[in-house]
Amino acid sequence: MASPNRKGLKTAYVSTVIGIVMVLVITGFVSWFVLGLNHLKNTKIESFEIDLFFDQSLTEVELAVIEKQLAAKEYVSSASYRSADEALEILLEEVGDSALAAIDNENPLNQSVIITLKRDYFNADKVAEIETELKAEYAGQLTEISYRKEIFQELNQGLQKMVYFFVLLALMLLFIAIGMINNTIRLSLYSKRFLIKTMQLVGATPGFIRRPFIMAAIGQALISGLIAGCLVLGFVLLLERYDPIFLEMTDMGIYLIVMGGIVIFGIIITVLSTYFALRKYLRLNLDNLY
Repeated sequence: MASPNRKGLKTAYVSTVIGIVMVLVITGFVSWFVLGLNHLKNTKIESFEIDLFFDQSLTEVELAVIEKQLAAKEYVSSASYRSADEALEILLEEVGDSALAAIDNENPLNQSVIITLKRDYFNADKVAEIETELKAEYAGQLTEISYRKEIFQELNQGLQKMVYFFVLLALMLLFIAIGMINNTIRLSLYSKRFLIKTMQLVGATPGFIRRPFIMAAIGQALISGLIAGCLVLGFVLLLERYDPIFLEMTDMGIYLIVMGGIVIFGIIITVLSTYFALRKYLRLNLDNLY
């Protein structure tokens, strides 16, 4: 039969782990959301297409040369040739075969090269400069440059503001999390203050006294981090089933970053809190422990 003292230590250990888990879950979820929003923004940027329509008189060989020239430019992420027939097929998929009747079964589209931009060049001013440069370089060959101009406002003003908001929220939660974990550890060690002082009185060195408590803190942090990581993953999977947009916000890399981050964060805070709480009790006189 377990002694009441042993039972109390187990209860204190479990309650400490639960307290740390709750804090890490909130911190981990907000961190995932910040990283997810940024990932979504970058995905949208990398998939943003600019259609460069060229005159029908150009041959496929000439356009293949132009495609390579465009791909070599410092601001281009990718470049790919699209024939007029391929462009028409895409249009019909989007609007339906009824569009053929409206255009008298003729293809009004020109052949094109589709380029995507590198992240550093994704803003309205730089794209306008690129547009001017390309029109001058391919004068007489380039008939039209087409892209959605409102995308800059949607991403840079919409998603970016959300990213900044959640970064601020994450920082606020970080300070709250540090305070809560610190208080949880201090309360846990408060119940062991007499044990700590007894070890000191019988001649144990501060390092010897700290070692088991630091190892226990690391163990608590690892257990708490793994549990919190599993709970965050569960919440993310539920969100993905609720709304497909959350599928675009995450990948395994982001989840592993969050998982590793909350485990490391938990270890650092629990170890530091344990160290400073122990230092306090080691410095206290016996009379001040009551």
